[in-house]
Amino acid sequence: MEEFQSSENLLNRIKQPFIVGIAGDSGSGKTVFSGGIKSILGKDLVKTIEMDGYHRENRKQREISGILPLDPTANYLDKLKDDLEKVKRGEKIEMPVYNHKTGNFDSPVSFTPPPIVILEGLHALYPEFIQYLDLSIYVDPSRDVKWQWKFKRDREIRGHNSSRLQEEMLEREAAYKRWIDFQKINADIVIKVSSSTLKKYARYQPTVTLPADCYKVELMMRPPDNPLPKLHTDFNIGDVFNIKKPPFLIAAVPSLYWGRKIINIHLDGIFSHETLRALEKNIMEYTSLPLSEVLPEYVLTNEISASRFAELLIAWRFLSELSVKVLKNRNTV
Repeated sequence: MEEFQSSENLLNRIKQPFIVGIAGDSGSGKTVFSGGIKSILGKDLVKTIEMDGYHRENRKQREISGILPLDPTANYLDKLKDDLEKVKRGEKIEMPVYNHKTGNFDSPVSFTPPPIVILEGLHALYPEFIQYLDLSIYVDPSRDVKWQWKFKRDREIRGHNSSRLQEEMLEREAAYKRWIDFQKINADIVIKVSSSTLKKYARYQPTVTLPADCYKVELMMRPPDNPLPKLHTDFNIGDVFNIKKPPFLIAAVPSLYWGRKIINIHLDGIFSHETLRALEKNIMEYTSLPLSEVLPEYVLTNEISASRFAELLIAWRFLSELSVKVLKNRNTV
């Protein structure tokens, strides 16, 4: 396969925007994962369409009507479909914007499609949108993790009332199961996030304290249509016997998920620079961005969490498949 020297070289060959759909519940971490992937690929080459701008009602109106934005009829999905069709053709749109701090809609902004577009929202993997997506991702944290994230975000960042927030989160659970959860069936990649399980492997007590934001991540990945390039990572067996090294776990299990064959990748703990060097180098061949520039914590500790490792794997998978698609398109011209 021909090697591309940078993402700019690769992405300049794309005839129409490559659209990535990221769906999940409110507070599930969609924005965190999309932002991480966006920073890895290069913010100048990626823009996001946030589906919250397509809500029919603002926060005050929803308090009166009692209608939740998880209900697809509470959103202008028909307008989004029209806009997405234009974006796929490379046309400019006027994108509606919802302001989470004020709870109101801001003025629409002009959106000119870059080479990569992320569609992020509650209903991003609905059947009417799948035809426009080149890659579909569903973020599916455990209930405990989701509640922790959503409560922190809505109270500290969006300024929601704490006493009302828990009641609202309970009201949303049935709506989530009814209107959102099924989308994972359509996803190329499902990201499951839960509390770290590494403690259970210790006898009888771990001697290393993991960071509070250390989670176990499972990636349920559809096998790629074409073999991915070989990527050999360094693994120092000697470090396994170093009691000062942080713990980690990685496993890959071919599985069935909703009747589909997938690769179930398990990541947990903290991963070192040595383990990631080859992955970083391969991604840099596409993006020309060193990992130290896009992941600030990497500079401070030379280590990253399972969540960040998952973002890197998704970005690498995405770039590898994108390069195959570009080559195929060029060969058919």
